[in-house]
Amino acid sequence: MRTNPAWSILKLVAIAMPLIVANAGPALAQTDGRYIQASFVYNYARYYAPYAIQASAAYLPVDEFNARRATLDADGNGTDVNYAVQMVFPDEKVRPRAREAFKRWRYQFGSDAYLTCIDPSDTECLTAYNNRGWSFSGGPAFQVWARTRSAKADRGACSEVSIAFRGTVASSLGDWVSNADRFGSPYDDYYHQLRRNVDGIIKSIQNLDCYKQAAVKPQIVSTGHSLGGGLAQLAALASKSKGPRIAKVFAFDPSPVTGAHLVSQSLRDANAAGLTIDRVYQEGEVLSYVRSAAQQYPSTKSTCDPYVRTVKVDALPPGSPIQLHGMAGLSTQLVQLSYNGDTQLAYQAPPGGCKGIRYRAPVTDQDEVLVSSNSQRQTLLASVRKRQRGGSQLAGSGALGGPNNNSTAEFAIQGTAVASGKRTRALQRLHSREVFAQIGGVPAFEPLPRAQ
Repeated sequence: MRTNPAWSILKLVAIAMPLIVANAGPALAQTDGRYIQASFVYNYARYYAPYAIQASAAYLPVDEFNARRATLDADGNGTDVNYAVQMVFPDEKVRPRAREAFKRWRYQFGSDAYLTCIDPSDTECLTAYNNRGWSFSGGPAFQVWARTRSAKADRGACSEVSIAFRGTVASSLGDWVSNADRFGSPYDDYYHQLRRNVDGIIKSIQNLDCYKQAAVKPQIVSTGHSLGGGLAQLAALASKSKGPRIAKVFAFDPSPVTGAHLVSQSLRDANAAGLTIDRVYQEGEVLSYVRSAAQQYPSTKSTCDPYVRTVKVDALPPGSPIQLHGMAGLSTQLVQLSYNGDTQLAYQAPPGGCKGIRYRAPVTDQDEVLVSSNSQRQTLLASVRKRQRGGSQLAGSGALGGPNNNSTAEFAIQGTAVASGKRTRALQRLHSREVFAQIGGVPAFEPLPRAQ
């Protein structure tokens, strides 16, 4: 039977149209930050690299980090960072760059054993533990890292605390049983153990010296790879809303299982409000196909509460879907993508968000300007506006610092000294809900919630 040419053309168009739409969609979404294409990832590689390193380091034994906690090498750098970099990155040429990306973080505590109740006074945890399902020896391995204000600081205030969860280890039965928990499980698997212990972990974070010393309480984020990415999302959805909540999740090649079925809808909704989730994955990795077919809550299409961002990376050499799923390779490529030749690219956080998001990206990965109160924000904003009108240079008073010397103004916010260049020019468009400053000649800002 002869085929009608026109009908053949229509069939080809019908087959091609979904592909055209699929390719056009991300390009449009790129404008609002919800979808970052592989060709744009280098802009944000420096931002994602530290969290990728944490997700890789989560595969290492907790005892090794406990032995190195709060210890420094001869150069004043953290031995915990040195160990993580040495073990995660086999290429000696990449290690200095990885160390540079990770140098401000310090290991605090962690676990890679079965979890009963981290907080023995948590009655809800004890009740859940007493009513647990069948138990086995394994538990959700995690490490807690804190971002310090100085590359060589072993103590003092921190600005951010991250909970990094380990992904699947092929030889671990507990890992595979937990991976299968999509709609419920008779076992006391990792999702169940974490669900009852999230508040205990966050309480332990609140008891950290660096957390208690901070004038502005550090924001808490979570990260992880594969199974760890699913656990990181559960941690954000299951914490009690009466305490500090996780502000953002960095999920790398994440499992489609998030454990959302273990959380009541009211608590899940309370934690989802203002939450940001970045799902970063290597093109062609095995779980990308699973997620496209069966993604547990929250949906990749969620535009707010939570705000879900998809970040695609296509930097690894060709390989099988299993090979492309490895976290060490993804970490290496994010570190490498943050350089152009031997020059480190500028730090930049992804754009976008929705009204009321809790997470605030650091101004820079080197030095921070943090404003501890609304009155300080207003004082700094008034100073910038005065400079914009041709008035005196930024000068602190009271909590904001010392006197003006006509050429260079120095002021301190939360004890961090910041020098403005002479006759610093305010940014061309001063948003009424942003506070601008000048750090070493580079404009910086601490964004406040925007009205949508």
